[in-house]
This record gives sequence, structure tokens and C-alpha cells, in this order.
Amino acid sequence: MHEKSLNVVPLTPELLPLTENFSSGNTYIDSFIKNGDCSLNTNIGKSYVFLSKKGTEIIGFYNLSVSSLDQLQQIKERQYRVRMGGSININYFALDEKYHKQIEGILPSGTNIYLSDLLIDESSERIEMITQNRVGATFVTLNSTNEGLHLYTRNGFEYLEEDMTFTMEESDHDCIQLYRWINEEF
Repeated sequence: MHEKSLNVVPLTPELLPLTENFSSGNTYIDSFIKNGDCSLNTNIGKSYVFLSKKGTEIIGFYNLSVSSLDQLQQIKERQYRVRMGGSININYFALDEKYHKQIEGILPSGTNIYLSDLLIDESSERIEMITQNRVGATFVTLNSTNEGLHLYTRNGFEYLEEDMTFTMEESDHDCIQLYRWINEEF
């Protein structure tokens, strides 16, 4: 984990006006956060916003929901989905374009730490807290765009194996399904 405290809070109706100036470069993701019927709808997931220190700007956001990671098994002539474990799904994850590739530090190995890495770390901490205190889960899952793939793989996400699957929305079919263990001690 990288050391830096971020101002991340649940999205509320009072914060929704701040979404108007948010632009990640992906109009689909931007339309989600700007539409309160979606981003505030807990039936879809819970949205969290990364605010500037003064709380006047949204730097980034993510949306979490629950799902499961399943294994496809062939039994006789039928294919079944067998649950491997519950998952917390990152439905949406984005930073405003002006914060893309913003370096926040450098590891001793020379690897850059980007602002997006810090937000991934913050979301991971929240996911661990959720699984310890609210609902059990074994995995984090997400559908990545090509643009986000490097961010997720450098933060421990892996491609699904051929026999693994989780639910995707119609809008996710051009995305790459990834997963990561929440706690690798299991």
C-alpha cells in the first residue's frame, strides 16, 4: 500500500453538482457519474468520489457492487457456472483527465506511483473493510477498457482464466475481464 490519505467520500445528492465538471475522457463513464439516477442508485452500486482538499472538485471516483466469480464446468452435455467465491465488483473507476499520469512518488525500484494507483489502493482498503465488516467476498472483479488495463495489471489484477466468468453488462462486452484476490492468505 502507498502512504497518502485521500479525501474519498460517498457520493451524495449535495455533491452531484461537482460531477458536471468531471471529464475522464470516456463519455460513457462520465455520463454515469453525472447522472444521479445511476450514480446515486444503490441498486446499481455505491459510488465514492475522490475530492480535492477543499472539496470543490472531483478528482476521481469509483462505484462498487457485489457479484461472484464463477467457474464454468461441463457436466455431460450442459455447462454450469459454479461459484468460486463472492466478489466486490468495481463497476466504474476513473480520474479526471487533468490528473491522468500524475506522478505522486517513486518506489525504491524506480517504479512511478501515480494518483490513479493511490485511488486503487484506497478502493482496496475500502473493499477489505467491507469484506471484514459487512459482506464476505474473496475476489475483486472488474471490466477494464484498453486504456485502463495497464493501471489494473500493475496493481495486481489478472486476466480471467478460460474457465472463469462473472456477470457483464451489455456495455462491457468490449472490455477485458480481470480479477484479484482480496486477501491472498486464503
